[in-house]
Amino acid sequence: MLNGVINHYNSALTTTYNRIITLEAEVTCLQGELTRLPRENIVLKAKVLEPPTFPGSENKMHLHDWLSQIALYYLASGITVNNQKIICALTRLCAPASIYMNSYYDKVQAEQSVGSWSDFAQELKNIYGQ
Repeated sequence: MLNGVINHYNSALTTTYNRIITLEAEVTCLQGELTRLPRENIVLKAKVLEPPTFPGSENKMHLHDWLSQIALYYLASGITVNNQKIICALTRLCAPASIYMNSYYDKVQAEQSVGSWSDFAQELKNIYGQ
């Protein structure tokens, strides 16, 4: 019985060791291919920090600046769909600004359309007189 267990683990270790050797060879091969690529084909993607929060008129950041920051975040993050943009923006609103946008939170919870990004931004501009 004990010999059977030992043989089983030895077999598993041998299989794992052989897989590691194979993967190491594949990594070496891929590294070689990578060095042969022209530099302009290599795109490094920087980590994109989340945009700042926006609480409203008490904030030192004006709405225009916040909308610019969040637009850059969308561009860098590849967020293009209105629904995604609005949901992301809602996560970056704090009270009292978030309170004014309760209708959007309700629509998200009810899985309803939240409309366009431009309408959302315009509503914030109307609230804050910008």
